Amino acid sequence: MSIHINVDPTNPGQFFACCGLLELADRLWGGAEGWFEEDGLHFGLRPFDPQSMADCNAAAFMDAFLRCHLTNTMTASELRRREELSTLPRAQIASDSVLKAEKDALDTLWREAPIVFHKPFVLRLDWFADERAGGATFKTWAGQQSVVDIALGMKRAVDALDWGTIPSLDWLRQRTQSDSLPFYFDSDIGNVGSDRDVGFSFDPLKIRVQTRPLAELLAFVGLQRFRCMPMQLKNRYRYSLWFDPLSPEVAAPAACGLVQSPRSRAFQFRLLYRTKYLKSFLPATSLKGDDHEQFVGAV
Repeated sequence: MSIHINVDPTNPGQFFACCGLLELADRLWGGAEGWFEEDGLHFGLRPFDPQSMADCNAAAFMDAFLRCHLTNTMTASELRRREELSTLPRAQIASDSVLKAEKDALDTLWREAPIVFHKPFVLRLDWFADERAGGATFKTWAGQQSVVDIALGMKRAVDALDWGTIPSLDWLRQRTQSDSLPFYFDSDIGNVGSDRDVGFSFDPLKIRVQTRPLAELLAFVGLQRFRCMPMQLKNRYRYSLWFDPLSPEVAAPAACGLVQSPRSRAFQFRLLYRTKYLKSFLPATSLKGDDHEQFVGAV
């Protein structure tokens, strides 16, 4: 028994969503392996232990995902204090340097603190703060935007859908109209501008961008362990499909090309700088011949 997902291999967001799906299934099932089918258009997922296969199905996984609670790493006392300070008049905060410094520090924590997927996954996500290994390169939101707000917005959009009527094959394709800001990992909406990009606000016109919230959220998870290789050309990044069933520990180096096989298939993509600070993923193209090797060392 295994779960099969339709995937567009030229969509970096869907590729990393498959990686995130493998990461969560591995934690939920006590071991999992995933692979891309030979056509590159499907992703397979199954548990390591054949004895647990009866409980490791698409419905059970989605039920666990919907039950999972998302927070950041702020403590209950920090959250309470931030809420208390938010009720004070702005003039009072501005006139008191101690209060202002405290509120600024707590607001920064709210925007930048790592995200936690609680039981049954128990996973801390902080790749977006990783300057050393290159994780922060793929941070698509600006410094004044809150990562927890984006994550919670996508989770609410996922929770609002009727997954009982949606086959696992269509999980990553499922769209919804939402007021919540996406991460812009899904390259199908990568060139959709914000209000600032376009030059007017969408809100009065009641225009909403259709997002794929599950794909966005799973890609956010996938980027914690799975990374790309930077290529010789500036702003070019490479990822590879793998076709043998692999655990997350082995799939991660395979995804960035460190573990290669004659059947591996590589793609390159760019980041679109929508503003100085806002980025999004653009569609990928297949790498062939000499291009297949044009990347610089591991991140």
